[in-house]
Amino acid sequence: MLALTFAALFATLPAHAAAIPTQEQIHAAVQAGVAKTQAKTQSSMPIAVKVTSVLGCQDTQEVQGEVVCLVSMSAGMRDGFMVLPLRNDGGTWVGVERKHAKFAGPSPAEAQAMIRAWAKEEVARDPEAAKDAQMQEAQSTMQVKAINECEVKRKTGYLACDSVLSVPSRPDDIKTELTFMLESTGWRYVPR
Repeated sequence: MLALTFAALFATLPAHAAAIPTQEQIHAAVQAGVAKTQAKTQSSMPIAVKVTSVLGCQDTQEVQGEVVCLVSMSAGMRDGFMVLPLRNDGGTWVGVERKHAKFAGPSPAEAQAMIRAWAKEEVARDPEAAKDAQMQEAQSTMQVKAINECEVKRKTGYLACDSVLSVPSRPDDIKTELTFMLESTGWRYVPR
């Protein structure tokens, strides 16, 4: 419901993406979208919407010239994380009406490095884990072959990504969901 509400707030305007918007610019785009929606519906009921944090922005793979930002938003009693598509229109960032904007997760190589680092930390913390065959594979031979479509978890902001792994002990690829969190320093693997 929150995603649909915000998607309805934005009008599509042609322009070219330049840099990445700041939290203030994203908030201004949201407020402009709220004002347009109120004018269209002739509603006198105030809609309190605030961008509380920006986890990150990236060029979208869906529409050239647009960026998508992973943000935390507050809308009355409904707080949550979502992906906002934006476009730079003559130096002003504006929201774009697109209901199911996607935010790409880490590359397969990044994901593989994160999982190997995590497995090594786990084994260092718990020597018994070193005996586990899956932990041994996670540290050295497991390969992340693909990170496919990712879904933003509204409550946490984590990205749950459909992924394909391979390990020498299994003849077939392993299709699984890997979860990642975007931090100021980059992606972090979130084990189940």
